[in-house]
Amino acid sequence: MSKLWESNPMAGFEIEADRTENRLHMELRGSLDQAQAEEAVETVEREAAKLSPGFDVVNDISEFKPLSQDVADTIADGKEILAANDAAALVRVTGDSALGDMQFSRVGGDEGYEVTKAETVEEAEAKLGDR
Repeated sequence: MSKLWESNPMAGFEIEADRTENRLHMELRGSLDQAQAEEAVETVEREAAKLSPGFDVVNDISEFKPLSQDVADTIADGKEILAANDAAALVRVTGDSALGDMQFSRVGGDEGYEVTKAETVEEAEAKLGDR
């Protein structure tokens, strides 16, 4: 399950596997520091392992702020973990976070899974339901 950060209520994450839908739900808020980014990546790894190959991901970064390069590099590890666990598709919920979306698009290499964008979590869920 996820961990919220009391030390900085503006920054945090929630990451949870939904075994029924075979879907990983992720929400990143604020500007994560290195310790938070490392904990988020560990949580991605733990939660993704609960799902079957071909799972989908909803990644809500609508409240996300750009990261330092070190933290961005750590987040890139999370993208690799999703690929290694055989994610099939990811919908990135961007809202108004164009800058955050650009940073997520730049970090890491080719994901190895389909990536699309949505403005809301509901739109993301609908896109995955239409696959």
